[in-house]
Amino acid sequence: MSTEGSGETPSTVPSLPGAPEQTYLFPKAKGHSRSISHGGMPMLAGNPPAAARPLKSALRGHQRALSHGQIGEGGRPASGSGHSRTGSRTDFILPPEHREPSAVPMRGPSVRVHQHSRQASRSDSIYTLRRNSVISPWRRTLLRLMRRQPITVDNRHYSVIPNHLVPEKTPPKDHPNGNRCGNKVRTTKYTFLSFFPKNLFEQFHRIANVYFIFIVLLNFVPQLSAFGKEVAMVPVLFVLTVTAIKDLFEDRRRHLSDKRINNSFCRIYQVSTERYVQIKWRDVRVGDLVHLSNNEAVPADMVLLHCSNPTGICYLDTCNLDGETNLKQRIVAPGFREKHLDYNPIKFRSTIEVERPSTKIYRFNGTMAHPNGERVSLNSEHLLLRDCTVKNTDFVEGIVVYAGHETKAMLNNGGPRYKASKLERRMNTDVIWCVLVLLFLCCAGAIGCKVWMDQYNLHNLPPFIPQAYSSAKEGLLIFWTYIIILQVMIPVSLYVTIEMTKLLQVYHIHNDIEMYDPITNSRTECRALNITEELGQINYLFTDKTGTLTENKMVFRRCAVGGVDYDHPPGPPAIPSDLLPPIVTPITQVSPNRRMLQHMLDNNDAQHTQKVREFLLILAVCNTVMVSQPHVDKLQVSGSGVDKRLTPARSNGTLRSNDKYSRLAESRSTTPSPPPLTTSHLKVRLPKFPFAIKDTQDVIDAGNSEGVQIARFEAESPDDLALAEAALAYSYELRSRTPDEVELGIRGELTKLKVLRVQEFDTSRKCMSIAIRAPNGQVILYVKGADSTVFGALATMRTNSAEQAAYERTRALLSEYSRAGLRTLVMAKRTMQPAQWEEWLAGHNKASEIGEGRERRVRESLARLESALTLVGATGVEDRLQEDVPRTIRALLDAGIIVWVLTGDKPETAINIAYSAALFSQGDRLLYLMSKDKDHCESTIKSYLESGDASENLTGGRALVVDGRTLTYILDRRSGLVAPFLSLARRCSAVLCCRATPLQKAYIVKAVKEELRVTTLAMGDGANDVSMIQTADVGVGLSGQEGRQAVMASDFALSRFKYIERLLLVHGHWSYDRLARMILYFFLKNATFVFLVFWYQLYCGFATTVMFDQMHWMLYNLMFTAFPPLVIGVYDRCAPAALLTERPGLYSASRRGLTYQNYSYWAVLAESLYISVVIYFVNACTFWDTDIDMYAFGIYNMTCCLIIMLLFVAVETRSWTVIHMIALAGSLMAYFTMTILWQSLCIHCWNLPSTYYVIFHVAANPFYWLIVTLTAVTALVPRMAMHAIRNSIRPSALRRAVMTRRRSPRRLPYAAHYHTTTSSAHVYRSTDEDGLAKQTSDVTAIT
Repeated sequence: MSTEGSGETPSTVPSLPGAPEQTYLFPKAKGHSRSISHGGMPMLAGNPPAAARPLKSALRGHQRALSHGQIGEGGRPASGSGHSRTGSRTDFILPPEHREPSAVPMRGPSVRVHQHSRQASRSDSIYTLRRNSVISPWRRTLLRLMRRQPITVDNRHYSVIPNHLVPEKTPPKDHPNGNRCGNKVRTTKYTFLSFFPKNLFEQFHRIANVYFIFIVLLNFVPQLSAFGKEVAMVPVLFVLTVTAIKDLFEDRRRHLSDKRINNSFCRIYQVSTERYVQIKWRDVRVGDLVHLSNNEAVPADMVLLHCSNPTGICYLDTCNLDGETNLKQRIVAPGFREKHLDYNPIKFRSTIEVERPSTKIYRFNGTMAHPNGERVSLNSEHLLLRDCTVKNTDFVEGIVVYAGHETKAMLNNGGPRYKASKLERRMNTDVIWCVLVLLFLCCAGAIGCKVWMDQYNLHNLPPFIPQAYSSAKEGLLIFWTYIIILQVMIPVSLYVTIEMTKLLQVYHIHNDIEMYDPITNSRTECRALNITEELGQINYLFTDKTGTLTENKMVFRRCAVGGVDYDHPPGPPAIPSDLLPPIVTPITQVSPNRRMLQHMLDNNDAQHTQKVREFLLILAVCNTVMVSQPHVDKLQVSGSGVDKRLTPARSNGTLRSNDKYSRLAESRSTTPSPPPLTTSHLKVRLPKFPFAIKDTQDVIDAGNSEGVQIARFEAESPDDLALAEAALAYSYELRSRTPDEVELGIRGELTKLKVLRVQEFDTSRKCMSIAIRAPNGQVILYVKGADSTVFGALATMRTNSAEQAAYERTRALLSEYSRAGLRTLVMAKRTMQPAQWEEWLAGHNKASEIGEGRERRVRESLARLESALTLVGATGVEDRLQEDVPRTIRALLDAGIIVWVLTGDKPETAINIAYSAALFSQGDRLLYLMSKDKDHCESTIKSYLESGDASENLTGGRALVVDGRTLTYILDRRSGLVAPFLSLARRCSAVLCCRATPLQKAYIVKAVKEELRVTTLAMGDGANDVSMIQTADVGVGLSGQEGRQAVMASDFALSRFKYIERLLLVHGHWSYDRLARMILYFFLKNATFVFLVFWYQLYCGFATTVMFDQMHWMLYNLMFTAFPPLVIGVYDRCAPAALLTERPGLYSASRRGLTYQNYSYWAVLAESLYISVVIYFVNACTFWDTDIDMYAFGIYNMTCCLIIMLLFVAVETRSWTVIHMIALAGSLMAYFTMTILWQSLCIHCWNLPSTYYVIFHVAANPFYWLIVTLTAVTALVPRMAMHAIRNSIRPSALRRAVMTRRRSPRRLPYAAHYHTTTSSAHVYRSTDEDGLAKQTSDVTAIT
């Protein structure tokens, strides 16, 4: 910007916020507290209740970021025309009564742009929403005690001075931008100095660790000392050390990622050389002028000053930031568009004032003050955010205003999710029972000590006690001593083992080759690290349809123009026109209909021909498609103005391919932008660049040996892409698009259309429209939308007219398209006079002014515009099912999982897909809930319930279909229809919800989860599924065609729907069964050990004497029995993976939680009591009335206990591997090796009682081996007998299936009957609900 000013008209600038931002008051939530989710809206302190009404779907479980659709975008010019996505994918998550707080009017010059800004993405964060930086009370108290002034929080704005105006070697304290944050980022939790204290502080948040530290401190009391002080510290130190090492490795990964990111390259302007030089991201500072090329990531938040596009527009891919992969438009700062050709970075001398850093991604307010005193306002349209990628633009230049941890991307950076599973909650309950059992044993020991001492008086002391207190006081001391010696009852190592087990389970799920998708080169991603076992207990599965069950890759199949139907089956491609040299070769997915081609060129029926041409024109222009062209940054390609010594030989080659910045590795010189959302692989012939350097030419040759490169259509919606490809098949070729103009190639002629305004699609209007200036001056409005919207906006037609007949015929064809499973859209137009258009535009600009009721006024204004329409035609687009969807759905149903499909599609389309996906079978009776009022809805549900009671014995199932309007009545709390509706749904084999909004999806999941108290799983692929995913117990996101918002909000991420079968039926089943049996084994071995110590107290006067070697007592959990539980939890398999997928009914064992039930803990406690009685009293009877040494007696008991515990694992192991054998044999060898070394080398160590050579004397006695054998057999005979009886008389379904598999040859578990030429199929399982083979006659009958 030159010093003479930019030539803008001075404007009034709103005052920048000078007060602290409002604090978010999070509602109290049970369970793990995360930031506010779709289920709960934060309440702003100081706002009236109406302005911050909490959502009804506030969750009691975890809470996540207030991410989608709950924060309005401020600072947007009200008069700006364009794609103002006021109600896009996420906007309709808000309840209807929501009112956003009014914002300060922003006035000033604005560039007129038809904006693709995703206002629907109005989200503060995908991850977390943080509070403002305020001084905490404890820090304020500390400052007061130190007599220091509290640190004042600067809530005013920041001033940014261009760094090239400041001498290079100015010290930071004297630099105007010196107090700002640098661009080096650190996402690690620890530093070299803070690791030890901070990690300990975090670990002491666990109550179990605090408990064991308390035990260690008790042991330091002289009157209570039961063990050596050093020995008592070893277990808790071991647990803390293992956890610290795990945290260290996790933090090291973050450190390496930070290092790669900080060492990426970008170019900044250097005043000494008057050129852009390459530096690392970490060296970028606030005030630097940055130059970026196409496909480069933005290193810091920067205000856009200059770009290659003369219109001042650049495009951003914000996938790394908010998960949305559609392109966002950004415009240069006001006044710089006119100075496009005169821009020179050395002349830019303006100062920028910005608000303090905030987490609000889509809100930014600032001003730019020029040297001549002029001030212009800035908003989010002028800001390029860190982590975004420049697309479809040769280059951009801007000034950094936020760097490093002040950028919005870093302020919204979050970590992995943590939830508490049902199994973990049950385990915590049983741990409390362990505490109560421990207290009972301690009380029994203390009472026994008092009773025993009451036999003596103070003058006649008990034997071997030189001095004693009163019996009551002695009993109290004994109680606390028992707390120390019986502490093993509380499994401190259980939590560490569970954590390590789940990490290994996640590792194996992530690396399962069966769930790897070679097409997308993606694997299963586990984002929640501690709910793997929850996958095995899913009762209800809620899924979206489009993009989840279907491919979301649309193919144009049918269309109707003027009531005439045109079919488009697969066939030869279109022939390009010879009149206009095409930039796109005709490689499309649409084969033109010959009859439609004839009607398009036929002049006999001019009226119908005109309609066909207008129809194709609407397909080409009324969409969000853009042509992605190769982009060349002359600064980079020619090397002019760049310090060649600093130019790397590769483009960010230091980054790994799996890093989130790996897309920087794309060539930024000549390759086109890769598709952010949906792509059409259309080839475009481009000339060779004469100025291309060798590396650039290599890229061209590598892409295609013939010099033909791939250009792509990029669109926000796959439907738009399909329509553009259909128009291309008829020589209506979209060549380029700018905010003010669309360039088309129409049947060999180049045509440019003047665009006046674009009204983007939103879910409230359910349509999109574009206003075109015709050559005769008239304004033609083309509208594309849902039939329910467009048909209602048509002009009145005369009865029995041709228009009326075409309308009726089109409606009939739309019903036919829907029954065929096609997605339908209706095209219409309206012709307006210039005066009529100007009148509407003036009224719309007035309605758009910020104030009360703005959204309502804008909605009414658009409704007036999109009215009195003339019907042109309709389309039917095919969305194919994904691979193996019918088989997967049937497997889930066979597993006992209730599947609900929640979609926004029409009922006809959704029902057809439900049949194709095997959700509905031909024998099902469909129950329709489509009511226009509450009373009708209530009576319909009641009648269905009554008829269901009367027809329970009839053959055939029932399926429920409900629409969005009816859901509105059902989900209303005042209606009282939730319980009857769920009662009806439980009697149906499947439920299909049509026309459901995202908020209704979340309400349904919440109602089922809370009312039926079941475990739910929700899966989807788009931003409109986020609220549903976050509401469910387990959220699964599909990385499909609609961005990664669903993935970023989910607990698990899949690439295909079919992988959900293996994730649940195999990994979920395994994880639950393994973890449940591991926890029960922990309780068993610890309780057995404690009971052995307690039995000995009966023979030592309750003196808290322990017969075990203190080294054995310390290593029992840490070494001798540490690895078998880990092997059970990670590698044991209750059944082979092939069996679990072939017989889905076996999933019911884990779904119903049969392995770990309410009584399981008490059964384990009883078994441990029996085992301890066998071990102790067999040894006691053997050595009764002998002078056996106490520690020798302890060796006998310890060996028996350890061997029985290892043999118990062997008995319970379902699948033997080398790892199992190593773990069991290694544990036994570790016991004998450590015992021999300890008792042979250490005579008197660490002030511990000497057990020198005891093991050698014991092992030399034949009774030692005889007792070990006798106790092992006696202790395990009941369990083995129980297994034998149960497997012989009443084996479980899982056991029967395993035995059947071993005895019979392999066979296919199902038969598929295909009834159409498409991918739809009906799959009939040849197995029953338990996964067992059906009778051959039954299978033959249905196939």
